[in-house]
Amino acid sequence: MSDIASIAASSTQLSQQRVQEQAQIAVMKESRDMAQQGAMQLLEGVTETAVATTGANPSENVGSLVDVRA
Repeated sequence: MSDIASIAASSTQLSQQRVQEQAQIAVMKESRDMAQQGAMQLLEGVTETAVATTGANPSENVGSLVDVRA
């Protein structure tokens, strides 16, 4: 009888570990997706700011400003 109980306990433990691993993976994927969305928002913001401050063609302003107080 103890062998059957031992096998059942091992099976239950493995099943619980599998569920925990699946939950951890799901949380990691959600975290990754959120970080990816945040990075995309930052990149879009930088691009919008760069276009707004330099105009449609950024090469027009290249070399036009010099920092003489540096």
